[in-house]
Amino acid sequence: MPDPAAAPRPHRAPKALGGLAALACVACCALPVLITAGVVGAGAGAVVGWLPALAVVLGVLAAGTWWLCQRRGSCSCSSLAKTAGGDGCGCKASGEPLKITGGDRRA
Repeated sequence: MPDPAAAPRPHRAPKALGGLAALACVACCALPVLITAGVVGAGAGAVVGWLPALAVVLGVLAAGTWWLCQRRGSCSCSSLAKTAGGDGCGCKASGEPLKITGGDRRA
């Protein structure tokens, strides 16, 4: 049985912000119609002016959070092995100890 604590958690912030941006877009289009029909009071007209700006800000925040979440690298050995040329992080099943080298440092 896989360990649920070790599994990566899905990022909810971009989805939540994107959903709020979509809700603001729908409200921006629906409120004038609802005000005209008399379903919502005229006081909601003060909110209608701010909804396009709110929708844009929420959309930008959703895109930014999604981008930041995608940029963060995974800590799994499979992703490191691809970038490090095969051995990567030393998570092989062999009993050999991990060899740490200093590389070509120039002082």
